[in-house]
Amino acid sequence: MSRSYKIALILKSRSSLPVYRDLAKLSDRELDEQVMALIRRMRTNESATIARMVQRTPTFSLN
Repeated sequence: MSRSYKIALILKSRSSLPVYRDLAKLSDRELDEQVMALIRRMRTNESATIARMVQRTPTFSLN
């Protein structure tokens, strides 16, 4: 993942990190740690993550 993608991922998440720290000033190692922590939290609550995902193409159900 690129550095800009990691920053965008953190900004789109519900993380409070951007409120307290300037993400552009984080080292690569700190940024990697934050992204890994974010992914760990997402794994523990996948249903909430899936519910927040943006659907790119129009979809419908045939129920």
